[in-house]
Amino acid sequence: MKKYFLLLAGMLSLALNTPAASAKDFDDNYRFIFYAVLEGCYEDGIATTNVDQILLVNTNVGYVHFVYACPICTPTIHALAAYRSRPKQFAGLKTHMTTFGPGLSEEQIKKLYSNRPADRLEVINGLMQTWISRRMTELRLTDAEKTQLKQNLEKMRKQGMSMLKNFQNGDPERFKISAFAEVQQCAVCNGACSLKLKPEGK
Repeated sequence: MKKYFLLLAGMLSLALNTPAASAKDFDDNYRFIFYAVLEGCYEDGIATTNVDQILLVNTNVGYVHFVYACPICTPTIHALAAYRSRPKQFAGLKTHMTTFGPGLSEEQIKKLYSNRPADRLEVINGLMQTWISRRMTELRLTDAEKTQLKQNLEKMRKQGMSMLKNFQNGDPERFKISAFAEVQQCAVCNGACSLKLKPEGK
């Protein structure tokens, strides 16, 4: 009986100390991007080592290929991290595969591991374009819903670019060694808005 009460007390303590998900933290835009990236990784069969490269961290600048506090980069990072921590094997299956697609092409892999940051960002930009577009199609959004979503993403992109500009102006020495010094564009934000890495007139 004592063990039962201890177990019950532990469960109640866990429940009371676990905060409920906040719509402010995980709104519809966040979830759309998160699921688009997570599903994209599974459908394309991205290798974990390649995800590690996309999530490359430098002690001086943090995530090399992402803009700090960017509203599009943040759910993208979270989705990639969630995919990377997937089970090593699916229970009950003989196969050791834990993802569905063939993985990146040789050309994509070559660029992803290039010494030129622009090459790496180009791959990430292309992946984002594909993943966001794919989820829009699969959700079968109405024209009005699609227009609203695109407007939301563009607004978030502008916020991300503002964050990038703040980084450039606030810490120019660190910015010079970041992946963005050459292109001065957020590959993830542009990809989410169906824009190339360096779109004309942007």
